[in-house]
Amino acid sequence: MPQKKALPPFIPVDPSSKKLLLLSGLFICCVMIANIVATKIVTFGFTSATVAILFYPFTYVIADTVSEVWGKHVAQRMVWLGLAANVIMVCLFTIAVKFPGAAFYEGQAAFEAVLLGVPRIVLASVIAYAISQNLDIYMFLGLRKRTHGRHLWLRNNVSTMASQLIDTTIFSFIAFWGRVPTGEIGKIIGTEYGIKIVLCIILTPLVYALVSWARSSYTQEGIHHDHAA
Repeated sequence: MPQKKALPPFIPVDPSSKKLLLLSGLFICCVMIANIVATKIVTFGFTSATVAILFYPFTYVIADTVSEVWGKHVAQRMVWLGLAANVIMVCLFTIAVKFPGAAFYEGQAAFEAVLLGVPRIVLASVIAYAISQNLDIYMFLGLRKRTHGRHLWLRNNVSTMASQLIDTTIFSFIAFWGRVPTGEIGKIIGTEYGIKIVLCIILTPLVYALVSWARSSYTQEGIHHDHAA
């Protein structure tokens, strides 16, 4: 009987996969942090918005980078992994809040005030996220075909601005309806979308930098990647 060949102790990871893992981890991290801090509404000059506005736009930068370099199916898998991570997060938060605290623990009220707001935020985020992130990928790659792979700045900005409008509107109404006056919800949507547009433009060079960085492993190893969606 032929002897089975021993498996190597570790399976090597190629440079491209390492970069994809890093980007996916950062994507999920930004999504989860945005959902947690979104319970806090802060003042931006003359109006208000959730503090998540400072972190969530980075998810679109990463999603567009992954779409550009690895294609639609990989980007969509990353989006669904982010969704799963948030569902797991809210389940674990609920367990943590409901689990009896020690007799001497005095932070239960504050703990609940912060984390019990997360389930509704995550519900709003899940619906808005699933629609807007997939719309972003669809539009980005659709424009990629139309522009024959050129004008990354145009594809990134158009797809992000359109999907962010959908995301902001859906999220704000689900998250704050009945808790915040309707007029204030309108202000939140207007403020957040305005800030997102500004950040989208400001972060455009970062998309170019990330795409160049992600593709460098292919260039160095002489690997040709099929970007077909």
